[in-house]
Amino acid sequence: MMGSQRKGVQSASRLAFAVHVALFASLAVQAPVQAAEKVSSAVKQEFIAFHIPAQPLDKAVLIFAEQAGLQVLFDSQMLQGLKSLALNGDFGVQEGLARLLGGNPVEYRFTGERQVTLTRVSGEHNGALALGTTSVTASEGSNGDWVYQTPSSVAVITREQINKRAPRHAADMLEETAGVYTAVNQRDQGLSVNIRGIQDYGRVNMNVDGMRQNFNVNGHQQRNGVMLIDPEMVSSVEIDKGAQSGMGGAGVLGGIASFNTLQASEFLEDGKEYGGRIRAGSGIGKLGNGTYFNGGGVFAFGNDLGDVLVAYSERHFGDYRTGRQNADNLGVNIRNKNKYREAWTDWLTSEVGDTGSVTRSQMVKFGLNLPNDQRAQFTYLETDSDSADAWTNLNATQDGYDYVRTGKSDINTGNLALDYSYNPDNELIDFKSKLYYVNTQLDRRNAPHKASANSGNAFDGYEDEFRTSTWGFQVENTSRFDFNNYGQLSWNYGLESYQDILKSKNNLVPAENENDLPWVEGADPEGKRTMASLFNNLHYQYSYWLALDAGLRYDRYRLEGKTGMSLWQAQVTPGENGGEVMTSGTTVRNVYFYDSDREEGKFSPTFGIGIKPGVDWLQFYGRWGQGWRPPAVTEVFMTGRPHGGNAPERVYPNPYLKAEENREWEFGLNIFKESLFFNNDRLGVKVAYFDNNIKNFSFLHYGVSLPGSADVVGSGRSAYVNNQAETRFRGVEYQLNYDMGRLYTNLSYTHMIGRNEFCSSGYYMGGAKKRGELIKIIRTPYTRPNGKIGYINTRVTEWLDDPDRNNKIDCGSTMGNAAYMPADRGSLTVGARFLERRLDTGIRFRYSPGNGAGLNEWSYSGIEQAHWPKYSVYDLYASYWPTDTLNITLSLENATDEAYFVAMGDANNLSMARGRTLSGMLEYKF
Repeated sequence: MMGSQRKGVQSASRLAFAVHVALFASLAVQAPVQAAEKVSSAVKQEFIAFHIPAQPLDKAVLIFAEQAGLQVLFDSQMLQGLKSLALNGDFGVQEGLARLLGGNPVEYRFTGERQVTLTRVSGEHNGALALGTTSVTASEGSNGDWVYQTPSSVAVITREQINKRAPRHAADMLEETAGVYTAVNQRDQGLSVNIRGIQDYGRVNMNVDGMRQNFNVNGHQQRNGVMLIDPEMVSSVEIDKGAQSGMGGAGVLGGIASFNTLQASEFLEDGKEYGGRIRAGSGIGKLGNGTYFNGGGVFAFGNDLGDVLVAYSERHFGDYRTGRQNADNLGVNIRNKNKYREAWTDWLTSEVGDTGSVTRSQMVKFGLNLPNDQRAQFTYLETDSDSADAWTNLNATQDGYDYVRTGKSDINTGNLALDYSYNPDNELIDFKSKLYYVNTQLDRRNAPHKASANSGNAFDGYEDEFRTSTWGFQVENTSRFDFNNYGQLSWNYGLESYQDILKSKNNLVPAENENDLPWVEGADPEGKRTMASLFNNLHYQYSYWLALDAGLRYDRYRLEGKTGMSLWQAQVTPGENGGEVMTSGTTVRNVYFYDSDREEGKFSPTFGIGIKPGVDWLQFYGRWGQGWRPPAVTEVFMTGRPHGGNAPERVYPNPYLKAEENREWEFGLNIFKESLFFNNDRLGVKVAYFDNNIKNFSFLHYGVSLPGSADVVGSGRSAYVNNQAETRFRGVEYQLNYDMGRLYTNLSYTHMIGRNEFCSSGYYMGGAKKRGELIKIIRTPYTRPNGKIGYINTRVTEWLDDPDRNNKIDCGSTMGNAAYMPADRGSLTVGARFLERRLDTGIRFRYSPGNGAGLNEWSYSGIEQAHWPKYSVYDLYASYWPTDTLNITLSLENATDEAYFVAMGDANNLSMARGRTLSGMLEYKF
């Protein structure tokens, strides 16, 4: 799994095998004392690789239960004050448990095929302690408890959390995760993950089962890199924040977002040879609000030899109505409220047009259990999504806004992977490898340009195609060393490599005025980037209170491609005394080609420490690390016209773009406490302060000047450049989860601090020129209409380099989601369980104070649209299991019909979120 081995000793607290905790009395009194008598004939004798450090006994028992696949019954208070022995190696269940307990006054008895009961023996009375009987099942959220015991910034979204409110968009799954943002375009299902203000071009590794999703196509900079993932196919989402030294960390500055898909084992528990689920959901009545069918089916079967999983899902959405309450929060400049008030009201109360989409996904997995603890698995996952592109235009009568379709898009992502693992009875070997291929293709049908025929700007509709193909290879191994009383060491090391190949084509017939060949066909380039990375991590655990880790990775990349640009430059000639001279009024179009093949490498270290100051429930931690991201194909090779006709916009390449480097550190604390206020309740708290400084941050700078010119900067010219100012992303994250069984709550909040300036030389490639001394004036005669002779004076001057302009740094004029720091954002969920916990109900409050202090003074006519208004949104949900196999879920989103949107990009992203929407879901498990 991505995020390396940080779950080494803490992962056991996830309770993945539904460990049950209970208090026992009379049955325990009769338990025999000698371990040799405790072996039940019903328990299969098998050897299991245990990795459990010495620690408080109650936690060690939970880890043992997870690794052994047992159900353990015990009183957690009974084990207070007791410490376990370290258990590392391959043992049978009985021998392993005996070694773990050591000389502690605790006895055990197998009370079922996969169930063991623990009781504490009183040394003074030589008998078992009699305790009252109570039974408590581990709470739903407990399989994410490892997050609150891991000394780094991690988060997990479980399948149970996803199921509570069936997501309409993949971004909905991340709504309650501190430090995570998403730029959502309501018209399509593409997902772009932003971690702590950082996104795009691989700064965040977005992956499905470890397969990188590196597709990008240029729009208006709100999302330079999207992925397709259907929530119906997701088992869990794991977020690792910051630079990483483990698997998946190559070229990463912001973190890793891993979307883990369903496994056959999830449906084949308890010895079942087949199982699955069927889910069907829809909007309800008039409150369905453009929510149509949403669901699918999963079927799995298998045995000791292997398993198969087959899954299919569909998602249908249509035009929807936005919220209408508290619309004053949107300010007066969005959609020109003050200037076109009638049109603004029409925009607010009308449906959002051309937002219909259809997404279909299918997945097949074949797993084969090989001899000697080996396993191979083949995965095929395909997702296809159709949607429309549209702009909002003021109508001719200025009393409303029309949604005008600009194109139709079909994006398809195919994922193929072959996994192999080998985990024999050897502490030095825990081997995993993956070979994968991801192909994402966007087919777009574009509307014609409606300029008049004699304008020279009209062109017919056309189709274009953009494809990103990624080949990847991963291999890693973990070796574990037990030093008994001196702690345990885990060493994770390996290699990851991937190659992105970008291709594009179209059948556009250029307009008459488009004369800047050969790059008229568009701004999306072709090229190839290859990344390879060697990494290793050391994790050291001493007793229960000290955790250390240190990592070092070496990344190397190669960028290959061709690009160019057409420049109108002054025509120069050699001077009589050397140098160059320029004759005023003479220009020539020069074409420059760049055949790039560049290669570079970088070492990046990380270090972390976690300390528990005398109590097991509190941990302080600190981390420091470096990251490195070389430029992507698009940033370097992008060139041409983003729009047709005689539009002045041009995008220029930058073959000299530098790699980004970051240095980050963070301090945090974890709190994880069970039985805090009541028996068997649990509290998890995670707080972190982070500070990420990025050198040479790449941004799209509009208004650049070009080599060989002395003209004024043209606002329509843009290119990717490196920021000469400090680019810093810092803030504080809060995550809290409390569960007492009947009631629970979850709180998350992200507070971003400061803002950034984006500064670069206007002459980003150099080559600034200026006129020098006058050499001569050429008088050229001509005949006037009246027959008299006139003269044209042509000035010939020196043509000199202009170091002042070359070195001048301009700030501002940036285009993209990083133009403004993301706004603070938080959520609070309060829930309650009834009817023996078969009914789960709750309310969720989502809040953002916005980042637009001058919202009413700031003009939305600019290119960047990263300001967003404040909002307060309430959601209600209920989930009921009338039987163990049937579930009914209801969700009322935006219950107060709030008018809001979350901005992370350009004007395309100004479509507001859905208003009040009621939907339901039926699920049948078998």
